[in-house]
Amino acid sequence: MSEKTKISAGQIGVFVALMCMYFIGPMHSAVNVASQDLMNVYGVDASAVSYMVSITNLLEIPAALVIGLVAGRKLSYRVCALLATALVVVGGLPTILGSALPWWGIMATRCILGLGLGCFMPIVMGVISLMFQKESVRATMMSIASVCFNVGMILLTSLAGILGAISWNLAWGIYLIALVPFAMCIFLLNPKNVPAVPQENEKGEKVKIQLPVSGWALLVLFLGTIIMSQSLFNLGGVSIGAVAGNPAVIGTVFSLFSVGAIAAAVLFGPAYKFLSAYTIPVFWIVGLIGYALWFVAHATGNVVLFYVAIILAGFGTNTMTVGVPMLLSTFVAPAIVGAVMGFSYVFQNGGGFLASPIDQVVLSIFGADAILSSVWIFNVVLGIILLLGLFWVAKKANAMKKEEAAE
Repeated sequence: MSEKTKISAGQIGVFVALMCMYFIGPMHSAVNVASQDLMNVYGVDASAVSYMVSITNLLEIPAALVIGLVAGRKLSYRVCALLATALVVVGGLPTILGSALPWWGIMATRCILGLGLGCFMPIVMGVISLMFQKESVRATMMSIASVCFNVGMILLTSLAGILGAISWNLAWGIYLIALVPFAMCIFLLNPKNVPAVPQENEKGEKVKIQLPVSGWALLVLFLGTIIMSQSLFNLGGVSIGAVAGNPAVIGTVFSLFSVGAIAAAVLFGPAYKFLSAYTIPVFWIVGLIGYALWFVAHATGNVVLFYVAIILAGFGTNTMTVGVPMLLSTFVAPAIVGAVMGFSYVFQNGGGFLASPIDQVVLSIFGADAILSSVWIFNVVLGIILLLGLFWVAKKANAMKKEEAAE
């Protein structure tokens, strides 16, 4: 692709198809809205319903890793995209079958759904990296993808709630939206619109799946920021409740996380043109301020500060969600971008799983007082350490870019 980044109508269609995929990407837990009805219809308890939701999230991890290793190398991105979207459509079968589908069938479709959703990130980011070789343009396109992701989370959760109010099984209808990108990928995701994945480097050697030390460091830092974010969601409600004691306030505060996330996605692309890799640590400072304000809100009982804090925390967290894939894509050859996106997804979800036990260890060591201050102090200290690491990675990334330009 030229430096002017001119794209054809077909390539625009491919990008729209990718955005449709990302729009439904965060929807593994949207059917929570039908939890009570599921318990009544199938005679299961709350733990079974919780497992139904979490099994999808769990299976996204190996799916992302496997598809990342084969996409563009063993299988074409077109085949991978069709497979992923087809699996998500299967996950929407309860919409059609309803209670005719036994409980084990519900669980089976949730597993299949997880396998499909887990493929989305490596596919979307891998194809974007192939289509948009210019870094600043690629950063903008990845930012647009993040906006679609977060808007989809808001709109489709609401849609699932509306459909679920009509009938519990209709909530699963949101997964049938995957038919749209499935159809588009059949006709558009072809060699004419998407460059072939180069299997060899400039020296004529086969590209190996490997990351530089700075890339692995970035993944570890990413895991740390996700631990902080998940900690906010795990214990934030308790901490707000200790001050406000109003469920409506708690719900409103958490809804603003997406506002900050969307703002980060919108601003990341333009900022990357000027700050390059340093966009990530600079934007993360905003998120770190949010976590610090959260602690201040606890200590002072200032409810308004919770609103400000979570917007800033959402900004910082989504900076990592956008920025890490973007920076990783500059560390490796296009042939293995899909693979490193799979690694990124594993570290992202790993942070979500590790947050709870880490919080419990912190509370057991420092004590669980009324405002859980030890957790927030820990998060702020962790955030400062992560910030230093992010500046180091950004410095290394810029140095690598200068070396490549000099060759």
